[in-house]
Amino acid sequence: MRKLLFITLFTLLTYPVLLAQDQTFKFEDKETLTLAFGSCNRQNMEQPLWDPIMNHNPDLFMFLGDNIYGDTDDMNVLEKKYEVQKNHPDYKKLRNQMPVIGVWDDHDYGKNDAGKEYPYKEESQQLFLDFFDVSEDDARRERKGAYSSYDLKWKSHTIKVILLDARYHRDDLDRENRVYQKNETGSILGEEQWAWLEKELSDESISLYILASGIQFVPEDHDYEKWANFPQERQKLFNLIKEKEPKGAIFLSGDRHIAEISSIQVEGLNYPLLDVTSSGLTHTWQNAPQEPNQHRIGRLVNELNYGLVKIEETESGLRVISEIRGKDQELLQVFGMVY
Repeated sequence: MRKLLFITLFTLLTYPVLLAQDQTFKFEDKETLTLAFGSCNRQNMEQPLWDPIMNHNPDLFMFLGDNIYGDTDDMNVLEKKYEVQKNHPDYKKLRNQMPVIGVWDDHDYGKNDAGKEYPYKEESQQLFLDFFDVSEDDARRERKGAYSSYDLKWKSHTIKVILLDARYHRDDLDRENRVYQKNETGSILGEEQWAWLEKELSDESISLYILASGIQFVPEDHDYEKWANFPQERQKLFNLIKEKEPKGAIFLSGDRHIAEISSIQVEGLNYPLLDVTSSGLTHTWQNAPQEPNQHRIGRLVNELNYGLVKIEETESGLRVISEIRGKDQELLQVFGMVY
């Protein structure tokens, strides 16, 4: 049986020795594996969260979209904005302390709320890969989309991080009175990415899957971008996870300029699916109402925030603690489970 845990405090650990090969990261045997993540980072604004993030000594940082605010059809402009971010002094310190991986959302893709119609997506993808120092001969240079996966080797476990591209292949969305209308038949991932994802989720040796995208997976009540705008696509994802029956799976997301933790119980799956949203590395929706979210655990957070996933081995399985923290490292939200 899966045990649900509510945690309020957790011990900070020191940064380990790291070896990397291809898309596999190998960590020394340490008590806790700590993964940090965040989104919505304006390259020309004050960036006060890099030091607090580094103080947790994470093993990895994951950018979950809007890593810069490009918003342009001019690839020279987009390239210069990436350079501004890459040369930010505190971000450079973070890159020297830990590996950084990521996926894009709309603003770094090139246009607000854009999907497959964005005409410069191929050129934009190459600049995105440059930002993450992906080599010229890497297979991702030929891939149609910015999706990728990473194996984290820790103790006797392999934890797989899957970063999904919710832009490159996303079908059109209509918007009426600032409310996005459901596309009942459209796709977010596209056929090629779906086939890739099914293969990635088929490894029974994986102890925990972490699936991330720029937009939220679980919430369905708000008016903005989310997987629930493509209900058939969202259900397809839930069904795929149920079919593959991984030992554990958790969602991470960004985009919203708020933070929250959501949970849904999928029929036939013997643990709930959490969606941990952290959005607001440089700015947030400060006047955000406590908008409806039938799946939310706790409160909506509208302060600057970053996320942490802490993984620990127990006799019952892997204990996974999901945290939202603020600029003074204060704990704003937390939820724990054992898989």
